[in-house]
Amino acid sequence: MIKLIFTACAMMSFAIALQAAQTDKIQILIDNQPATFTPAPISKDGVWLIPIEPFCKQLGLKVEYPDSTEMAVICGGEESEICVPINFGEDVFSINNVNYAKIESITKPFGYEIYESSETQLEVIHPEQLAPTFTLPDLEDNPRPLKSFRGKKTLLYIWGSW
Repeated sequence: MIKLIFTACAMMSFAIALQAAQTDKIQILIDNQPATFTPAPISKDGVWLIPIEPFCKQLGLKVEYPDSTEMAVICGGEESEICVPINFGEDVFSINNVNYAKIESITKPFGYEIYESSETQLEVIHPEQLAPTFTLPDLEDNPRPLKSFRGKKTLLYIWGSW
């Protein structure tokens, strides 16, 4: 019982601290397009929380809350219907009667790539928008994956002799 009370107090203090970090300066881009949320996303100490329903709606995902459970189930996906449960207290937090989730718990199972441009800007990239992963040697013969250039201006010069 004491462990349950301690866990509840820790979750409430985490939620209160995150609520204080809410700011209008936080920007999330989805496939390079600014996304707006009401209420706004929260970022505190490297943890990004987004309001579940508006975020999932913009990604084309459905949110369900099964009766008498402490979880949300997010369903969707391009190729097949995937359903992912996320648990309250671990990945989902209720702040001012709004359910927020860690952004990775929603994006990762559906194949979205996350790129933190700055402390206040996060990019969510749909799997279809990503270049294929490959690695090529640089001028000094060191292997360089294309992903290592994310966020930098990059010119790919491709030449063929056919």
